[in-house]
Amino acid sequence: MELNKELALEAKRNGICTEWFNRLLETTDKGALVKMYLDGIDFCLSNEYPSRAYIKEHFVGFCEKYGVFLDETIDTENLRHVVALGTSSGTARYTGFEVGQVFAKHDSSIEIEASGNSFVMADVFDDTTVKVRASDNAKVCVNRYGGHVEAENTGNSVVKVINKKKSNY
Repeated sequence: MELNKELALEAKRNGICTEWFNRLLETTDKGALVKMYLDGIDFCLSNEYPSRAYIKEHFVGFCEKYGVFLDETIDTENLRHVVALGTSSGTARYTGFEVGQVFAKHDSSIEIEASGNSFVMADVFDDTTVKVRASDNAKVCVNRYGGHVEAENTGNSVVKVINKKKSNY
């Protein structure tokens, strides 16, 4: 079976809406599938979709250029999205006027370094560890659904941690 059809059927079992189900059926390009994952990240993370085993088998070695990491070392600068899954660990840096989104799930560990006038939104789940270091005029907002968050800021930077008091979106 083709990758998009396998993903569509599994998404349907997880309750995906008809519009996204049809989009999955029509999407045959692997890069476009990863972009759909990022566009629908709330559904994907909430439903463990696709599974870590599925990502490992079909996407590891390809999805990292889009910012999706599973059991990998992360060392990025100014990537729009960074998704740390499994036991991924490393650093996501944001400088200048860059904007980014960071997602930490499972047992991942990530450091977010924000400087200049950058702005970063982070969603933290499960048993993750996230360390935030902000400087200059950078702003970081962390939505904490689980995990452990440490934050430090210098200069005019701001780090805001919002405890969501629930485990998922």
